[in-house]
Amino acid sequence: MDDEKKSVSSNDQEKHHRHGFRLRREKNRHQTNRAKVKQMKIQSDRKNQDHKEENKQTEKKVPFWQRLFTHKEKNREQSKTSTTMTLKKPLRRSEMHHEDNKHRPIWQRYLTRLNIILVVVFALFAVLLVRLADLQIVNGHTFEQLVTMTQTNIAERSVPRGYIEDKNGKKLVDNEGVQAISYTRGPSVSGSDMATTADRLAGLISVDTTGLQDRDLKDYWIAKNEKTIDQRLTDKEKQLEGSQLNEAQLSHVTDKDIQFNDQQKTATAIYKKMNAAYAMSPTYIKNKDVSTEEIARVSENIQSLPGVSTTMDWNRTYPQGDLLKSVLGGVTSESKGLPEDQAATYLAQGYARNDRVGDSYIEKAFDEFLRGSKTRYETEINQNGEVSETSETYAGEQGETVKLTIDSDLQKKIEDIADQYLNSQGSSSSNSIYFVVSNPKTGALLSIVGRQKNSDGEIVDDSLGTFTSSFTSGSVVKGATITAGYYYGVLKEGSDNIQVDEPLYFQGTPRKASWWVNSSTAPRSLSDIQALEVSSNVYMIKTAMAIGGINSYYNNMSLAGLDDNLADKLRYIYRQYGLGSSTGLDLPNEAQGITGSVATPGNALDLAFGQFDTFTPLQLNQYVATVANSGKRMAVHILDQIEKTSTTSNNKNQTQVVYQVKPTLLNQVEASDSVIKRIQRGFWGVINSSNGTGHSEFSGSSVTVAGKTGTAEVGNGLINSTFVGYAPYDDPQIAISVVLPNINSNSSYATAAEEARKVTDFYFSNNK
Repeated sequence: MDDEKKSVSSNDQEKHHRHGFRLRREKNRHQTNRAKVKQMKIQSDRKNQDHKEENKQTEKKVPFWQRLFTHKEKNREQSKTSTTMTLKKPLRRSEMHHEDNKHRPIWQRYLTRLNIILVVVFALFAVLLVRLADLQIVNGHTFEQLVTMTQTNIAERSVPRGYIEDKNGKKLVDNEGVQAISYTRGPSVSGSDMATTADRLAGLISVDTTGLQDRDLKDYWIAKNEKTIDQRLTDKEKQLEGSQLNEAQLSHVTDKDIQFNDQQKTATAIYKKMNAAYAMSPTYIKNKDVSTEEIARVSENIQSLPGVSTTMDWNRTYPQGDLLKSVLGGVTSESKGLPEDQAATYLAQGYARNDRVGDSYIEKAFDEFLRGSKTRYETEINQNGEVSETSETYAGEQGETVKLTIDSDLQKKIEDIADQYLNSQGSSSSNSIYFVVSNPKTGALLSIVGRQKNSDGEIVDDSLGTFTSSFTSGSVVKGATITAGYYYGVLKEGSDNIQVDEPLYFQGTPRKASWWVNSSTAPRSLSDIQALEVSSNVYMIKTAMAIGGINSYYNNMSLAGLDDNLADKLRYIYRQYGLGSSTGLDLPNEAQGITGSVATPGNALDLAFGQFDTFTPLQLNQYVATVANSGKRMAVHILDQIEKTSTTSNNKNQTQVVYQVKPTLLNQVEASDSVIKRIQRGFWGVINSSNGTGHSEFSGSSVTVAGKTGTAEVGNGLINSTFVGYAPYDDPQIAISVVLPNINSNSSYATAAEEARKVTDFYFSNNK
C-alpha cells in the first residue's frame, strides 16, 4: 500500500514536473517571442524613422501637389497593411480587394482614375499659369516694345563734291550750300501714306507745278482715294496686278476728279517726287529757293511729317565764269541720278541710284576723287513702315580736290585772243578757233581753248573741240614726212639730200606744186632743212614717191607703179608723233582723227604734205612737242594731282597730296638724234630764217621760237590756217598748236602764226 502510494506520489510528481517544464518552456517561448517582437518593433521604428527622414528630404524636392497625392496613396497602403495585420490569417489578393471594397463608398472606387485626371488638369493649369506669368511679368516689357517696335536702318546722303583748281590753286569749280527739304521713304510706306504726308507738306511750302501732267494728277487722286477707286473697278479688273491694275485704275479717274486747286497741285508735285524715291535713299523735295520761313514751318510740324527733314544741299559754282567750262563737265541732277547706260557699273562701285555723279569730262573722269564719303544716318522705322526719326552717325567727308595742269591766267588770255579773232572775222564761215599749249617735257596741258560763234553771233566755249574735232592740217606735218624719208632710207644721214622743187604733172592727176607756183615756177634745189623752212610741197611728194618705189620723176609720168601701202608707211611714222593716234589724254571721247581711204595713188602723195588725213589740235600739239623733246613722245594729261584737306587738332586745315601724276613716255620716234636735230633746225628756219614761212609773224620776238606753218585747202575757196611751234628753241618750255578753220582765201585774213605769236608774247612776258 505504501508502495502504491509511493508509486502514485512519484507519478504525480513526475507529471507535475513535466507540466512545470512545459509551463516554463511555454513561458520562455513567449518571452523569446516578445523579445523578437520588441526587436522587430525597434527595427521597424528605426526604418520608419529613416523612411520619414528620407521622405522629408524628398518632399522638399517634390512639388506640393505631388506630395499631396503621394500622401493619400501612403495612407491607403497603411490602411491596407493595418487591416492585414489585424486578420488572424492572411487574405488572398482577390479577397483583400473584395473586403476593401465592401467597406468603401461607391464613388471611392473611381478615386484613382479621378486623381489621375485631376493631376493632368492641374498640370495643364499650372503650365498655363507659368506661361501667363512669363508673358505678363517676365517678358511683358519686351512684348510691349514689340507692339510699338521701331526698326533702325542706315541711310546715306551725298556730300559736297571736291573742288577743281588750276595749277596755281585758283578754284575753277566750287560749291554753294543751299537749304533743302528732303524725304526718306520707308521700306513699306504705301501710296496713301505718302499722299497724306504730301498733302500736309503742301500747306507748308511751295513747289513748282508747271511740269505736272494729267497722269501725275490721277496718280495722286488714286493714292488719296483708294476705297473709292476700288469700288469703281469691276470684279475682273480687281484680279489684275501691277501695271495692268494701275492702268485700270487710271481709266476710272474722271476729269472732274482732278479739278485741283493750287494746294492740291502742290501736293501732287510733292507726291510725285516721293513716289519716285527709292526706299531708304533720301531725295530732295525742294532744294532751290527754299526760304527760312519754309524751313521753320516744316521744322515745327516735323512730327506729323514722317520721313521729311530739313537739311542742306549744294550746287556747283564757277568762280572763273565760263572759263574752260565745256571741259570741266557737269554733274547729274538728283532726279536723273546715275546715267542709265552705266547704272550697273556705278551700283557695283557702291553708288545709289539717285546719286549725283559727273556726267562728262573732268567731272566724270575724276568722279572717284570728287565724290567724297557720304554722310551716314540712322533712321528709325515705326510699325507703319514710316521713317520716324533720323540722326547723323557719320558726317562724311567732302570730295578731294582735283588740281589741274591748266594755268587759268594763260587760259583766260588765250580765250580773249580767240574772242578778238572771231569778232574781227566778217565771214560767217570762219566761226571758230582752237589753241593748245603744253609742256613738251612732261605732256602737261597748260591751256586748251576752243571758241566758236554760234548762229546768233554769240561766242561760246568749245574747248572740247581741241580733242574731239579734227581738221585737215596742211604743211605742219612735213617734219613727220622727212622723218619717214630717213626711216625708209630714201634720205641719207650725213647728206643734204638735195631735191629739185618744180611743178609736177602726172597722168590722171591734177598738177602738184608748192605754194609759190603762182608767182614763180623756176626750179629750186632744196635740202631737207630748206624744204621745211620754205614749206616745199614738191620735196615731200618726191620723198613719198621714193618711199613708194618711184625714185625719179619725168613729165606726165604714170603713178601706176606706186606702192599701194605708201599711205600706211607714212602713217606708221606719223603715229609715232601722235598724228592719227591717241595722245594718252586722261579725258574721255578723244578723237583719233580721220585717215582717208586711198582711192588713187595721188591721194597718198597728198598725205605727204598734209592735204589728206585730218588731225585734232591736240594731236598737232603732241607732234610738235615730240619734235621739241628730241623724239620722246610724252602722254598728254590735264590732271596734275589730287589733294585731300583735313582739319588738325588745333582746327587748322592741312592739305595732303594723295596722288601725283608722273610724266609718261609713250614712245621714242624711230629716228636718230641727228635726224631729229635736222627737223628741229628746219623748224628753227621757218621762224628765224628770212625765207621762213613764219618769219614775218615772229619778227622781233623776245624769245627764240621754232615751228611750222600750214595751209590746207578744204574746198569752196576755204582754207585752214595752222601753226605748230615751241619755245625757247634751245630749252623748250611750251609747245603750241593753233588751228583757224574755214577761212575765206579770197580775202585778207589773220594767220594761225599771228595768233600764236600773241600767246608766246604773253606767256614769256609773265614767266620770266
